[in-house]
Amino acid sequence: MATRTATQAPTDRRGSEVTGPPLLLLALGFLSVLVSLPLVAGDGTGTHVVGYVTGALVPILLVGVVRRTDLDRRRSPDYRARGFLRPALVVLMLASLVAAALHLWPIATDLAS
Repeated sequence: MATRTATQAPTDRRGSEVTGPPLLLLALGFLSVLVSLPLVAGDGTGTHVVGYVTGALVPILLVGVVRRTDLDRRRSPDYRARGFLRPALVVLMLASLVAAALHLWPIATDLAS
């Protein structure tokens, strides 16, 4: 059995690197939604526009990048699938929709008055 140091990527029995879904990009999407939530309490259209961009547009773009990267990585024979990726993407999309609604409502109210 091969040993590895903390800086090496995990390997399988053949010694090649094991790849999986881009979990770091997925985590960045969730982090972006979390960063936008405190901005909901902010006052002013500019604050809500920043919250909308960070809480809705960035996560949806990251969902597309995660899907594209995952499809590219699935072509590798060393790919190891994770069962939670698809539900996590759905949760991220729903969270970004909620963030979008929370930021767009004050923007629309401000523009209507």
